[in-house]
Amino acid sequence: MKWEDKLTLLHCIASDLQAIHSQNYIHRDLHSGNILQDTLQSANIADLGLSVTTSKSLRIESKGVYGILPYIPPEVLNNQPYTTASDIYSFGIIMWEILFGIPITAIYALLHKYFEPLEVLIVLNELRPPIFENLESCYIHFMKRCWENDPEKRPSAVEICGTFAEWQNNKKILFELNEYDKTMRQLMKGKLIIVINDNSKLSIEIKDNVNYSKEIYTDQFFNFITSQSIINHLESNEDSLNSFLRN
Repeated sequence: MKWEDKLTLLHCIASDLQAIHSQNYIHRDLHSGNILQDTLQSANIADLGLSVTTSKSLRIESKGVYGILPYIPPEVLNNQPYTTASDIYSFGIIMWEILFGIPITAIYALLHKYFEPLEVLIVLNELRPPIFENLESCYIHFMKRCWENDPEKRPSAVEICGTFAEWQNNKKILFELNEYDKTMRQLMKGKLIIVINDNSKLSIEIKDNVNYSKEIYTDQFFNFITSQSIINHLESNEDSLNSFLRN
């Protein structure tokens, strides 16, 4: 997909999100499985079944939250209420998927084999989808802003819409993104490598036109993070966790 098409697609999604937020609603279940795509340049946000108004008490009265783990923001896993910034975090994950062309659930399914529970990693160590840390671009910087652990530091849907609208017609930006894409593809060589530790790596093959099962978008229940779950996780995963984050 050309960058012009990627930016147009993201602008469509962001515009829908802006419309939802402008009516004082929060989606609460934003993920790529809830994006209805008409063409490469057109998409709409669907499934507002979990949406609520911002005026309501958004704290879930239970011991956890339902959702798809990679898209659930850290503050929600940490038993904080949903806000419009929570949707922005989920949007940032969609940005990663459009960048690499694979569903984030494929990455987290592999990480589950090495780290359990992943929700502790997301909250405590700010686990995010893998990127090439030595390759920077305006897109990567903006995506990481959407991932900020502090919801107050994330951009609004209005800012996201304005940014993508500007980038679509900016030749300098488009050139930068195309050059980033070339370098990234050369480094990947059709595979995304995730370093677990000095002796172990995960390799995910990147293929075009792959049909993934709809089951990857099935909501699951996740317990809120507790002090005891953090202690248990650190005691059992300290060495491998430090190695993974260092790389």
